[in-house]
Amino acid sequence: MVSNANGDGLKVKQLAIALSKLPVHPQNSAFLEQYQTEGNIAAKWLHLIHTLDDLSGKSVLDLGAGNGILGHGAQLLGANVTFVEVDKEAASLCERLGETICADVTKIKLPKVDIVIMNPPWGFQNKGADRPFLEAAKASAKIVHFMHSSHAQHLKPFQSVMQGTFRLPGKYTHHTSQNSETSFTCYRWEA
Repeated sequence: MVSNANGDGLKVKQLAIALSKLPVHPQNSAFLEQYQTEGNIAAKWLHLIHTLDDLSGKSVLDLGAGNGILGHGAQLLGANVTFVEVDKEAASLCERLGETICADVTKIKLPKVDIVIMNPPWGFQNKGADRPFLEAAKASAKIVHFMHSSHAQHLKPFQSVMQGTFRLPGKYTHHTSQNSETSFTCYRWEA
């Protein structure tokens, strides 16, 4: 349980449990590369972000928010979050959590914030799909935390802060198995 508005006292396990209770991401589009970030991964990463950049009282954008798992975790750690999601069904899940912008990041001017947190499309189904997110994030904040494939070569200049394995359920027609995994890296960028 959160002991105060800054999220002090909230343990990784407690955060993971809270995040795992959110409604599941609808995963409507393979083209948008919609996958659910698991609560335990989100909790561990958000605690690391909080350690590095203290989310308490910070303004945060959750770009490509999905069901809002990263933004809600940041809220629980004391941040003021705006969710940005293009998928209307997913955005409706975020609206229950707070201020939500339902729009394509390439078609709107995003507000300036302290920190952007995101798990953008990795560009496997739509080559270069991550680039508009990276550009929008860098234009919106001086600190950007994002998750991406560990195999992405164009991200080597960014600071790696965490690595792990992301489970991919066989949700879309291009999947050849019920479940697979891919390695991810969480990066931090600062202007």
